[in-house]
Parts: sequence; C-alpha cells; structure tokens
Amino acid sequence: MDKLNEFGKIIVDKLRDENFEYYLGLRKKADSMTIEEYYNLPRNINYESELQKNDDEKFELLNSLNEAQKQALDKLILNMLDSTSFNFLREVEENLDENKSIGLTINGEKIEENTNDLLSGTLFGEYFIWCEKFSKFGKYQY
Repeated sequence: MDKLNEFGKIIVDKLRDENFEYYLGLRKKADSMTIEEYYNLPRNINYESELQKNDDEKFELLNSLNEAQKQALDKLILNMLDSTSFNFLREVEENLDENKSIGLTINGEKIEENTNDLLSGTLFGEYFIWCEKFSKFGKYQY
C-alpha cells in the first residue's frame, strides 16, 4: 500500500470507523434491554456521578428511539464524523508548507511531498475516496 493510502486508512480507521463502532456499541446495549433492566444492573460506586448520569441519559435516549429514528441518527453520527475528518484534513493541508506549524509524516516521509499522487488533488478531497476504499461503513455521509 502506498504511503498516502496508508495514511488514508489510518484516518478512516481512527477518526471514522472506531468512533462509529463505539456509537453502535452504545446503541446495541440500548437495544438489548429495557430501561428497567438497565437500572437494575449493578452500579460502580467508584464511577463519578456526572459520568453515570451521562451514561444513563445516552441509554435512555437510544432506548427510546424507533427504527427510523435510529437510522437517521446513524446517518447524523457518520455525517459528523466525516465532517470532522474532512475539516481536519483541510486545515492540515492548508498549513502543510514550510512556513506553517503543521506537518505530517508517514514512514518517515512528509505527506506534503506525496500529494501530487492524489486522485482528487487534495488530502481532504481524498477523504471521500478513502471512505469508499477503507471504511467498514461505506461512502462519505452527507
């Protein structure tokens, strides 16, 4: 795999797929039990109360959604992850010259020295291609 595609795979795996899998895990847990069953689970007394409250609110929200709402939320979550990744890559690329403070390397080579090989012409444009090529969850979500 060439360096830019290796970079793209890392971006998609870490910024998109792992985060979406985390969300799907929360959703699966909410689908697996009723609210009563959830509140009957043993509580960790060492868990900060605000964190527990946040977990409870997430569970209640996800547990209350119908199938159409879950599908809409799936799209929204993917859209937010994709927008974040796209904006991150755009910001990085806009600052990848010698006078700026951001620089990226992969296997010891500067990313900016390989951008001529991009099909889209930009790192952030390449994100669309990387999603289709590497993501477990398909195309960029608009």
